[in-house]
Amino acid sequence: MSQSRLLLTIVTPEKTALDAKAVDSVTLPAFGGEMGILPGHASSVVQLKEGILRYRDGMHREVFAVLRGFAEIHLNKVMVLAEAAELAEEVNEERARQAHKKAKESINVRGADLDLDEANAALRRAAARLKAAEYRAKRT
Repeated sequence: MSQSRLLLTIVTPEKTALDAKAVDSVTLPAFGGEMGILPGHASSVVQLKEGILRYRDGMHREVFAVLRGFAEIHLNKVMVLAEAAELAEEVNEERARQAHKKAKESINVRGADLDLDEANAALRRAAARLKAAEYRAKRT
């Protein structure tokens, strides 16, 4: 691999979503804000929030919805360990929109048996998936 490239790996508890893909740049949804990574980036560990992870490989761009986790950047390798990661083109935008609406409604109703933490997590998941699907739709 050339020194002007990064190796990106995305791993979840269920699968390896991307395995050592050579890319030009990566943008992560870090807690402090979006974080851009180029070859030669300083070594670091970053906490991720729900959002979209983007990478560029030449003229090709790809987007993943990611749900919380960590990213380790070291020696031109980016290792993403996320609770979940879904390629934007695999996200059904209408289902994501419905899940987002349902999650918002369940939080607003706040029944006695509502687990607020679980409801908020469902809302964040749905929002990340919806954002990735909308981002993809804008780019196509």
